Amino acid sequence: MILDKFFSVNREYDATVQPVVDIDMSECKKEDQPRMIELVNRLAKSPCGLETLQIAAENGFKFSFFDPGVRCCGACDEAGHWVRLNPKESDDKLVGTLAHECRHAGQFVRGAHEAFGVMDVRSELISFRAMEADAQTYAVTSCKELALQGETGPYETFKQRYPEIEKAFDTAYKAAGNKITHEVMTETFEGWYDQLRTKTVYEEAYQIEPMTKEIYDLKQGKAQTLFYNKQKMGAEEAVAMAGWTKDGNYYTKDPKRLESGKFLDVAEQSMNDMRDFFKLRQELTGMAPDPSLETIPVRPDTMKRDRPKMGEKPMDGMFESKDRILMNKQRYASEKNAQKMAVVQTLAAKHIR
Repeated sequence: MILDKFFSVNREYDATVQPVVDIDMSECKKEDQPRMIELVNRLAKSPCGLETLQIAAENGFKFSFFDPGVRCCGACDEAGHWVRLNPKESDDKLVGTLAHECRHAGQFVRGAHEAFGVMDVRSELISFRAMEADAQTYAVTSCKELALQGETGPYETFKQRYPEIEKAFDTAYKAAGNKITHEVMTETFEGWYDQLRTKTVYEEAYQIEPMTKEIYDLKQGKAQTLFYNKQKMGAEEAVAMAGWTKDGNYYTKDPKRLESGKFLDVAEQSMNDMRDFFKLRQELTGMAPDPSLETIPVRPDTMKRDRPKMGEKPMDGMFESKDRILMNKQRYASEKNAQKMAVVQTLAAKHIR
């Protein structure tokens, strides 16, 4: 277990300290501002972190904490122009989360959007995944830059939470002679796609759940909101948007790689649900299915899911995607830890005998 010496519950923050980046805290409670300033100042010690903070601040994003009860670690809202963090998380966790969410702010500044059903499904997968892979690349890179200065907490916390991404980063970092290069960031970006459960969770939240709600609403006589045929985005455009840095785009490989294999595939059940969606939508509206669906590869299911079938009434809060993503991640992490404990107990019992 990682002991976070910066965990907020057991410490106070210096109210006289000023932020090194001029952030808008107009929506942040006065009593929470010293903590936000400390998180900003910690992240700003990293060159990548400072870059993301400055872009978010200069473009008017407001920094604050969520009210109690929110599950997600953090979020960045395109329309509301805000970045919010979960006050229940440790400071070491929130340093990386702040880098991640500020990177999303930068993506929105560069023209990214988070609306569902605007692009076809293939384009949506390419775009949304590139945004997440990029945000995590900047998070772990920022954390590593802090670790190289002796502040190891954020990096160790990231490593514990996202082992596949950290492994990709660390392997490439060592191969590059312990240097952070664009090639290292490229390998880290691609490491995001090795997270099979995470990909499935995002498919549920960004594709299946909006589709489930849409079919249910159409059955209730509501107007159609998801079209999946208005816009298209290829990997080259997605990478140009996501991989930007002040020193040029860090993604050094052919972007076309992101349009096949593990970069584009969806779980078998996700594909079945999407096919059900387009079949039901055609029955209800006469609108033809999205042809891009047939270009998406399928991978075996890696987890069981318990949720309504397409067309059934959505669960309460089902469309709260960011909350649900974290809830599912936490559930899967708990299941994984329980499995590990069971193995340890079994081995211990054998040893005793």
